[in-house]
Amino acid sequence: MHRSFLVLYELSKRMKHRSGRLLISSSELGECLGVSQQTASRYLSDLELGGFIERSRGGRGQFISLTRKGLDVLDGVYLNLKTFFDEIGTPILIKGRVVQGFGEGAYYVKEYSKSLREGLGFEPFFGTLNIKPLRPFPFLEKYVVGEVKGFSKGGRSFGSLKYVSAILSSSGWTEDCFIIIPKRTHHLSELEVVCEHGLREKHGIKDGDLLQVELKV
Repeated sequence: MHRSFLVLYELSKRMKHRSGRLLISSSELGECLGVSQQTASRYLSDLELGGFIERSRGGRGQFISLTRKGLDVLDGVYLNLKTFFDEIGTPILIKGRVVQGFGEGAYYVKEYSKSLREGLGFEPFFGTLNIKPLRPFPFLEKYVVGEVKGFSKGGRSFGSLKYVSAILSSSGWTEDCFIIIPKRTHHLSELEVVCEHGLREKHGIKDGDLLQVELKV
């Protein structure tokens, strides 16, 4: 993805806005990237096959537009740079909708409960609240405040977990909570939230509800 991002960034620099189209030839792009025309053409083919761009023939090259997937890559980088340059204490807010998990949250929280209790300072409710962010969000591992070591039980291995302190809120209520991050997860598409209470029951939360998560930084 590192090379793909660099090519997407180079394309975006030449676009007036995110929904625009760019007319460029492979040789022109190659000059911008410092590579041959053939290599630049291959980069564009890879991006198209990966669903990051759409292409159509133009008079002296090709029209290129970024797809939602391509924009998400750039949005993610933008958000990480923004949080990097923001003043310390600037709120980091993530909005998302509640989704149905795979039904394993209660089992895993129960297995990790003793270690989580020591780290979080409370007995977590046996279950997670899953939230699908509306847009890309910053890389969370830089906000990790603790980790639960992996262990084995009954012939089964449980990997380590990291967790991030956060505040969950909606109209009229807020709750201190933690986002848990399994060690083997390389990209989070959903946030798994643990709390001292059963959030769905306490606040009448339903699938599809819009919630806000503020990271404690």
